Amino acid sequence: MILKTRIAPITILLAFMVSCQGPSGERAVTGEAGTADMTVEDFDTWYADTETSHIEWVGARPASQHNGIVGLKEGHLKISDGEIVGGEFVIDLENIVVLDITDPGRNERLKSHLESDDFFDVPNHPEARFEITNVQKKDNAGNQSTHQITGNLTMRGVTRSVTFDASVEPDDDSVTARSVQFLIDRTEWGVNYQSQTVYADLVDRFILDDIALVINLTASK
Repeated sequence: MILKTRIAPITILLAFMVSCQGPSGERAVTGEAGTADMTVEDFDTWYADTETSHIEWVGARPASQHNGIVGLKEGHLKISDGEIVGGEFVIDLENIVVLDITDPGRNERLKSHLESDDFFDVPNHPEARFEITNVQKKDNAGNQSTHQITGNLTMRGVTRSVTFDASVEPDDDSVTARSVQFLIDRTEWGVNYQSQTVYADLVDRFILDDIALVINLTASK
């Protein structure tokens, strides 16, 4: 009996420590907004399939997390010799989808909160944008990612550069791209609600700064 009472608190502590780690993923390199590196003048424009293209997201508190997707309004890639050399897509923040909550009322409450000024301020900023500024092909030995993609991500009127790895699969008529799951710090875009780094007195009532994203994009001629 004594052994059990000692194990239980340790188990709880370990579970709490794991949950405090937040969403998993590679940390994106972020910085000041950059300029598109368009040295290629001869390219074709391929348009995003908004039915299948989307962004997966994960956000978390210390002991729980939520996940979902958000779709695209429109987008295009600039393709030269089968390679992505640029592009831009518009993220439809008016249609944030929460996947992990099955109760309709709770699902709608979280969705409405994400759309509010606490988070993405959707009434004033209904769209986010990602403009590709640089694409580098990687040495794929032992690595599933084929490219490193850098672009300007704009949310809530704030534009920051983001660099992440992705797997890009082109063919004659279409190209699919899926990023690794990567992390960004939401406070870099002014999403400060219950951030412990912004509000130090929150104690255990904070929401983690890291948001995990996975970009899924399909485009065709």
